[in-house]
Amino acid sequence: MEAKESTGRAAPAERHAGWNELFFDLVVVAGAGQLARLLHDGPQPADLALYAVVYLAFWTTWAGFAVYGDIAASETRVRTLLIAMFGMAVMAASVHTVQSSHATAFVIAYVALRWQAGQVWRRGSIVVDWPLAQFGAGAVPWLVSLFVDTPLRYWLWALGIALDIVTLLVSTRERTLRRAGERAARRRDGRPPPGPAHGPVAEPPRLGESRIDAAHMGERLGLYVIIVLGEGVIQIIDAASERGGWDGPLAATGLGAFGLLAAICTLSLLYGTNGIPHLRKGALAPRLAMLLHAVMTGFLVALATALGSAVAHVDDVLPKGQHWLLCGAMAGYFAAGLVAALPLADRSDRIWLLGWALPCLAVSVALAPLGAALPAWATIWILVALVCWQIAYDPGAPGAGPSGRRWRRFRRSVPRVA
Repeated sequence: MEAKESTGRAAPAERHAGWNELFFDLVVVAGAGQLARLLHDGPQPADLALYAVVYLAFWTTWAGFAVYGDIAASETRVRTLLIAMFGMAVMAASVHTVQSSHATAFVIAYVALRWQAGQVWRRGSIVVDWPLAQFGAGAVPWLVSLFVDTPLRYWLWALGIALDIVTLLVSTRERTLRRAGERAARRRDGRPPPGPAHGPVAEPPRLGESRIDAAHMGERLGLYVIIVLGEGVIQIIDAASERGGWDGPLAATGLGAFGLLAAICTLSLLYGTNGIPHLRKGALAPRLAMLLHAVMTGFLVALATALGSAVAHVDDVLPKGQHWLLCGAMAGYFAAGLVAALPLADRSDRIWLLGWALPCLAVSVALAPLGAALPAWATIWILVALVCWQIAYDPGAPGAGPSGRRWRRFRRSVPRVA
């Protein structure tokens, strides 16, 4: 029997990801694998910077069409998703040689998809929860980069990503609607919006708002996290399959790596929202939650690479760059959880929150320079313990005790953000 509201009307059915959306997300499987390859050698600081820029470009493209599917719902055009999927496949295939022969293909596909993501909305429909649907200025530096050489090309890419991040950080509902109204007025009149210097004030164009379905979008973001964790599983299996003999160190490393991914999955999906650990439903505006999701999943793709390398080097010392990558990715993951919870707590709760967050960050960072002193399996198991430490603090954990009760009080006290 369906649930009824107090008015006697049937409650709206909970919406889940459709088959076309799940098929579209398959491109993320390929993209995560190709993006991870940027970090296999080294990685050096330049490799990390290029990875961050390229990953955020890929994620932003996916997010634009995920928002479209979320809002359009049953009116989603399958042709649009297939075109986007093909374009993102081109981006993924270009990643391995994005520093040389396929940079142009990557940029053209990215710019074209950013343009397409803005064209899918009917004129007058303003997506207030995803400002990048209206503001495509971040794609302009990428387009300009087609006419310059390296290293200026990479600086232009970074500038484009920075413009997108700033847009997501500063754009509020009111500002988005106001800027959209000003643009609509300029298109209508062929001149600046009416005001004292331009004659009588005319009635502004009527604009419609489009809002994200938080539950449905949260499911999409959670599925994305599962896909990224799946890339970690693939990296571990691939590395193990290339070894001739399986022994105790391999078992300890492989089991620890699987345990780490399972613990992250538990903390992110069962004790978080949108795949972000410790994030309360409605605590962040959708655009900010999605930006935090982009940063966190970027760390998880890097973690997948490091875990695969740990299994591959189980007989010797894990390369210095990969050990730093392993510890740095986990530090970034813990920092994302702290960012999700800390700004919304009062002063006393912040001190308590730092009590479980800072030890995880401090230990992860302290492990980074110890690559020559610790075998990879020991480092991985320490990281497993850190994730389990955070799970034990969450209210859903059995026997959480006083700390769990305090965490429940904190979660209930956090105000919802529209």
